This record gives sequence, C-alpha cells and structure tokens, in this order.
Amino acid sequence: MTRKRPKVTLSQPTKPQSGDLQKLFTAVDDVEQSAGMQLLAIRLDAIQPDGAQPRRSFPTESLQELSDSIQQDGVIQPIEVTEIRPNHYLIVHGERRWRAAKMAGLETIPAVVRRRDYDETTRFVRQLVENIQREDLNDVDRAGGLLHLRDLMQDELEKAQEAGVSDEQPWGNKITWAKVGQRLGYSRQRIHQLIQLLNLPDEIKEDVRDGRISERDTRIYQGLKPSQQRALHKARLAGDITPDEARDVARLLKENPDRTVYQTIRDLRNPAPESLPAIEWPETAVLPDEMEEVPATAGSTPDVLSASLAPGATRVTNVTRLSYIRQHLARIQRDGLTATERQEVLRLLHLVEQDVRSLIKALGED
Repeated sequence: MTRKRPKVTLSQPTKPQSGDLQKLFTAVDDVEQSAGMQLLAIRLDAIQPDGAQPRRSFPTESLQELSDSIQQDGVIQPIEVTEIRPNHYLIVHGERRWRAAKMAGLETIPAVVRRRDYDETTRFVRQLVENIQREDLNDVDRAGGLLHLRDLMQDELEKAQEAGVSDEQPWGNKITWAKVGQRLGYSRQRIHQLIQLLNLPDEIKEDVRDGRISERDTRIYQGLKPSQQRALHKARLAGDITPDEARDVARLLKENPDRTVYQTIRDLRNPAPESLPAIEWPETAVLPDEMEEVPATAGSTPDVLSASLAPGATRVTNVTRLSYIRQHLARIQRDGLTATERQEVLRLLHLVEQDVRSLIKALGED
C-alpha cells in the first residue's frame, strides 16, 4: 500500500529545524487545504524546471551563497510546483532555491503543490510576477519575459476566438503592449523601455544581466549604430569618459551618424577654434594667399613672408605671422580625407608642434 504523503495547514506553520525537514510538515487531521494546495517534502529528482520560465541567468556566486545558507538553516520558503504526472512535478517558481538545494546536497525540498493545473499563460504570468515582486529578475530577462508573455496571450486569444469563447476584456484581434502591461500592472512607457533592451548587442545585454549597468544606463545607446553602441559602451566601462561625456557623445553621434565614437570624443574634448575676427591688413601688406613660394636654397629654410613682400610693403610682424598660422590651421579639413592624406596631415602637424615647442622654449630662455 502506498504511503500517504503528510499534509499540513498553512495557517499553523511550525518552526523549521535544521537537518530535519520532516518536522516542517506535520499534518493536522490530514485535511487538505481550502486553497487547493498541499505542502510536501518532495524529492529533488522528482522535480524539473520549466524551460519556458522568464529567468534565464543564475549567477554561480549568488547560488553558492544561497546553498551555504540552506546548508546552515534549511529551505525557509517553499517552492511552488504543479504535478504534471503522478509523483513528477514542474516548478512554477523557486528554481533558484531548487538549484541551491541540489548544490547543498539535500534530497528533498519543501514545496507547495497546486492541485489544479495551470494553463501555460497563467503559469508564466505567475513566474514573471513572482520574479518582479521579489526584484529577482534582471531587466534583460524581464524584457524577454514580456515578449514571451505577449506571444502566449496572443495564442490564447486566437484559440479562444476559434472556440467561440468570448472574454470580458475587449482584447480585439491583437494583443498590444498596453494589454500586456494591464496584465502585469506595467505602464506602456516602462514596457517600451524594457523591450528596447532586446535590440542592443549581446555584450551589452550580458552586462545588464550581470548587473554591471542598468537598463537606465543603456538608454543613451538607443538610436545609435551597433558598432557605435559597442564602442561607446566599451569606453564607458573602461572609464575613458565620464557619464556626462557619454551623454554628449551619444547626442553628437545621433547628429553626425557617420562619425566614430573616438572621433567624437576627441572633438568633444578638443573643439575646433572659433572663427577668428577679421584682421584689418595695411593696404600695402601682402596677404597669405598672395604670397608666392620662394624656392629654398641649399641648407636653408625659405622665409615665405619676408621674401614675398613687395617693394614698399609694410613689414609683417611676428604677431601677424602667428595670426596667419592660426587662420590656416582653422581651415584644415577634418572630414573627407583619405587615409594617405590624413597620415600626411598628422605628420606635418607633429612637425608644427615640434617647431612651436622649440620656439616657446627659446622665447622662454630669452
């Protein structure tokens, strides 16, 4: 004769004692609960996880911490299961506790068994809500759960319409995000923010799962190219830019989508000089555009300004020369350069930089 499983009234719980799970389940008059539940000690190998549940990640470190706690104090809160066939159960919620109990070496786990079978949508909603209420679900898995719930609700609606079953809710023919939000108590704005996460590159979603960044932190990535999203994310994690700079870079990239992240960072930190005020040149002065190139003699560097002055022209001063230089530097094109042109411009700018440093040093010594 099969031994009857003990049953317990949930209104009169007994205090758990470490190492003696059976004492958690003392029966009272062997009366089944009015809520249609039984509290049993079920073998771990008779329980299986639900592959469709919204939670996808179970960090090893936090599982180990829970396992250590279970070894010390036992499983304080029962998991919830439903019986899928005689003596075989499917987890409704509590998979993390079930995994930790296995790691702790337990043979059984306290479980609330729902007598009535849940349909797939109801079971999924309970799993999702339980994780949301416990704040035990990262935002990427939460977004995936919302997407799956919408599909389940759509299937449920179509089956009901085919069977000629009407619902109190006027769902129409399509499940919208507003209807999903109504089922869970979420606003459309919040659902939209979460669903947007699913469009991000995988490495960014993994960092959200691992808690390195939050959903709010990823909002600046929306509207950028995937390559820009990755590069900006990498720069943020590496500490190359501040949070304020990250927001400014994202804004500038949306205004100039062909720019790269690091080009934009450089431009943000080293903005182009403002247009210089027009210089009033003497009537007899020779302007830069009017100067002719003077061939250099062996071992000498041509002084274009001095050599090009027309007879009787006002002599150009050092201050005027530097004004010429600044104006010409401001006119150098930054965009549309070929790789060879860019390399040559950089080479010449480095030479100019060396000349400027040498001149500053010489003037300082004088």
